[in-house]
Amino acid sequence: MPAFAGSLNPNEIFSSIFNMIISQQINADNIKEGFSSLVNKARTDGGLYGDTKLYYDTDVLKSHAWGGDLEAPNLLALDRPEDPECQAISLNVFRQIRVTVDYYLSKRAWKDEGSFAQFNSVTLGWLRETKKVYDQTTYNAFIGTRISPVQADVNVTLSTITAPATTADEESKNRLRAQKIGQAIANLMVAMKDVSRDYNDYGHLKSYDEDEITIIFNAAYVNEITYLDLPTIFHKEGIVKKIDQEMLPARYFGNVLTASKTVGATDDVRAMHEQEITVSGTQYHLFAGDKFPVGAVVAAGDGYEVDGTIIAKVVTKLPPYMSAFEVGTSFFNPRSLTENHYLTFGHNSLEHLYAHPFVRVVAN
Repeated sequence: MPAFAGSLNPNEIFSSIFNMIISQQINADNIKEGFSSLVNKARTDGGLYGDTKLYYDTDVLKSHAWGGDLEAPNLLALDRPEDPECQAISLNVFRQIRVTVDYYLSKRAWKDEGSFAQFNSVTLGWLRETKKVYDQTTYNAFIGTRISPVQADVNVTLSTITAPATTADEESKNRLRAQKIGQAIANLMVAMKDVSRDYNDYGHLKSYDEDEITIIFNAAYVNEITYLDLPTIFHKEGIVKKIDQEMLPARYFGNVLTASKTVGATDDVRAMHEQEITVSGTQYHLFAGDKFPVGAVVAAGDGYEVDGTIIAKVVTKLPPYMSAFEVGTSFFNPRSLTENHYLTFGHNSLEHLYAHPFVRVVAN
């Protein structure tokens, strides 16, 4: 059916009168929980006092050869530990969501008080729903594109698995892909359980328990392994560890633009943060993870190119998502008989914690 154009249908018997509108219903509850589990787990206290959380990290000490009686003259020697590393996470991003309603002229568009009240309720509910969209898309795009400048990628060699010639070869290829991914992740978890300087940005000596490791999978690989690969293996136990733990849609995984780029017809370039852009006279409003239209000129850092080779991100501590405040306010304008509603909030600039693993698993 086309959009309602404002015309009533003529009555089938009395041509001079028109059939009435039966009811008006407004869709509500448009945004479900979706992929908000990561940002919800990452939430941490902020508050109105102060603006910075400090994260300190120290390194292991050293052992020395002991000289027995010869150590007596060294009694007053000092052995200070190395200076601790300190990372600052600051509340410095502030946003506001706005909407205007009225209770007079717009009421005339509705058949009764119930329909009008439902519409206004849904409209005002979008203040919180919009923040929910902002939080989860902003955080998910950060997780999917963030790369530690120090911690090396884990490469899974899938390119040597040849294209199938028969159905049997297809099943063999599927099994091999799942097993290769499972092996790489299992090897990574063994390496992280051992003492190593590889899995934090400071190069401090650390080890991790398996139960504190979180693997955030690219959903495209999860679906492939779950519905193509594992059914041909006949069991899934021990093949790919923690595959059901966390996942994000494939659109969130990519590489941040390091230079300005004009989006072509075959490019999949998406927004790093909520923004507006005008292309050929048409204005587009994008949340993080939304695709830029063809012809858009995207500045470095404002977008990322989707990368289908990224299998997962491996962390032990999710990057913190602090809340400075969240305040709903309203203002009634007696001249225009309108009411402005605002939801103002703040959060920190997103950073992974340098003292903890942030490892990318990619198909080589």
